[in-house]
Amino acid sequence: MVGSVTNGYAANPYLTTTAAPTTATTTSTSGDASGAAARTSGSSVNVTLSAQAQAALAAQTDNRTTDQVVASARTALDKLLAGAKSTSALKDGKATIDVSGLDRRSLYAIASNKGGKFPIEEQVVASLQMKANRDSALSAPASAMRVTGDYAGLYKAALANLEAAGPEEKAMGQWAKDKAALTEGLKQAQATPGAAPTGIDGDPVAAYLKDVGGVVANPRTRDIGKVASDVRSVLDKQYAAATKDGMATGPDSGRIDFSKFDDRSLAAVALNKGDQFSEHEAAQAAAEVKARNRDSVSSAYKSTQGSDSSAFGKSLITQYAAMSDEERQAAGWTPALYDKMVQMQNLSDKLASLFNSDGGVNTGGTSLLDYL
Repeated sequence: MVGSVTNGYAANPYLTTTAAPTTATTTSTSGDASGAAARTSGSSVNVTLSAQAQAALAAQTDNRTTDQVVASARTALDKLLAGAKSTSALKDGKATIDVSGLDRRSLYAIASNKGGKFPIEEQVVASLQMKANRDSALSAPASAMRVTGDYAGLYKAALANLEAAGPEEKAMGQWAKDKAALTEGLKQAQATPGAAPTGIDGDPVAAYLKDVGGVVANPRTRDIGKVASDVRSVLDKQYAAATKDGMATGPDSGRIDFSKFDDRSLAAVALNKGDQFSEHEAAQAAAEVKARNRDSVSSAYKSTQGSDSSAFGKSLITQYAAMSDEERQAAGWTPALYDKMVQMQNLSDKLASLFNSDGGVNTGGTSLLDYL
């Protein structure tokens, strides 16, 4: 519970301050920091915490043990599944339950299968919700960056979002790697205002910007036909501005630069949605889809080396679930492929349970015959 917010928080980019004619009192509720205000002597200032600041404060004041977080998350999921009248959090690669109401520690406990309490489908849904929350936190500063060139503000937002993690998440090596990358990104952004930081291994901000693209508005949520129309317009402008040798100056020849397009916009071209694209454009887009898909799978494989045996499969299933229908079609990721991945993942989890962490056979009463 937060009793008050002092003036020391005024420099926090996630606090919004407004002058008030009378002294404001702090309001608080159990587990919710929304509506917090600062009390100051003399002239008063109302301080409203953003969603990110609220999450950070909630993480700092969350005294639950990991076991309590796991138990609470399990109970919450059971209620959600019962309400949805479903036995699985995923069906045909799409979520059957909405886990957006769960706090970050609960989502991480599910995504990382703490206590072995959560099947792969629940892990995937929780992982996607964590990504959605991260994307939401970066959306506004990313939009501002595109207008002002303020990369420093974007990296500050990413660091603040990272710091809002719970103790379980912070204990992992990936968290430390992300913090190091973001810290270096902020350093570069402050040293050279207006220039994008470069040469940072595993930079979460660079990955985010590549994922969301920068030339088509809201490509993840709009009708694919409207997305295709926007892509058509952007490509035509790109052709008109092309000056380098070999670059496309029209739709029928030359190398087309798709680097600033998100995956769904790219899929619209590869699938020739609305018959708005030439054969050359569709072929080049399809080749780019294939290259991105290959790089994504390769990256997932490399990043899960040294992890538990199920990490790579979980990464692929999560990738499938995150794709739009158009992205799956363009990449050739069919429902049959998804079903096969889930079957193999479940078998991998079962096989892994036959052995202890030291490689010895688990003699707890389970045998291979139980899984055949």
